Amino acid sequence: MNNQWQKKAKQAQKETDAELSNQITQLSSLKYKEIEQLLIENSMNTAEFNQLIKLIKDQTKSNNDKIKALSNMQNGLEILVGLVGKLI
Repeated sequence: MNNQWQKKAKQAQKETDAELSNQITQLSSLKYKEIEQLLIENSMNTAEFNQLIKLIKDQTKSNNDKIKALSNMQNGLEILVGLVGKLI
C-alpha cells in the first residue's frame, strides 16, 4: 500500500515539474530543457525553485529582507544569476 502512494507521489511531482516548466517557458524565452538543465546544474529541485519564486514575488518583504533570505537559500543566488543570464 505504501509503495502505491510513493509511486503516485512521484508521478504527481513529475507532472507538477513539467507544468511549472511549461508556465515559465510561456512567460519567457527559455525552453523547458534550459530550465531543467539550470535546475540540475544548481542542484535545485522544483519545490526549492517554487520557494525562490515566491520569495522574489513577495510584495511584503523589502529588497534587503529578500537578499537575506536568498543568502540562506542553497544555490538561490546562483540560479537567479543563471536565469537572468539566459533572459538577457
